[in-house]
Amino acid sequence: MVKIILIDDDEINSKIFSKRLEKRGYDTEVFHNGQSFLDFFSENAEVGKYIIILDIVMPQMNGIDVLKHIRSTYSPMEMPVIMLSANDETEQVVECLNFGASDYLTKPANIDIAVARIKTQQELISFYMDNLKKKQLETINSMVTTFNHEINNPLTIALGSLRRDYSKIDEKRVKIAVDALERIASIVKKIERITKSGEVEEDTYIAGRKMIKIK
Repeated sequence: MVKIILIDDDEINSKIFSKRLEKRGYDTEVFHNGQSFLDFFSENAEVGKYIIILDIVMPQMNGIDVLKHIRSTYSPMEMPVIMLSANDETEQVVECLNFGASDYLTKPANIDIAVARIKTQQELISFYMDNLKKKQLETINSMVTTFNHEINNPLTIALGSLRRDYSKIDEKRVKIAVDALERIASIVKKIERITKSGEVEEDTYIAGRKMIKIK
C-alpha cells in the first residue's frame, strides 16, 4: 500500500487527520513545513510509493512551491499530490491544478471525502505501475529477440566457418568468420549507445514479435 504524506503547518489538525487516516488502514507520515519534507523527499522519493496531501498556505515555503519542486521530477501519475485549501483560496487551487496537482480537499478535510479521493489516486497509481511493468517486460522481450537475431546469426556463421578441419580453412572462410565477428562487435556497441541514450525504437520481427531497431 502507498504511504500518505501529510504536509501541513497546523500541528494539531495534521495530527488528528493523520490518526483518522491510520484508523482507515493507511500508513502516514507528517511534515509541518515544506523544507523538512523536501529534505525527506531528496533521499526517499520513489515512483508509485507516496500520495501527498499538501497544504497550500504555509510559512516560509508555501504549498505551490513544494508542488513545483515535486513536479520538476515526478508526474501526477508517478506521485499524486492532493492540495489542502481553505474556502477562500479558489484562485490558488486553480493555480495548483495548472501546476500539476492531482486533486484538492477543502479544509477542514472530511475524512470520507479524503479517503475516496485517496482511493482514486491509488487506482491511478496501480494502473500506471501495471502499464510501466508491462512496457518494461515488452522491452526486455524485444531485446532478447534482438540479441537472438542480430548476434546469434553472425555468431553461428563465424563458428560454422571455424569449426572445420583447420588444415582446410582457407582465406575465404577466415574472412567470413572475421566479418561475422566484426558485425557482433558493431551490434554490441550500437546496443550500448541505445542503452545510454534511452531512445528505443521497435520493429516487427516475426509472428508479431518485436525487436529493437539497431541503427
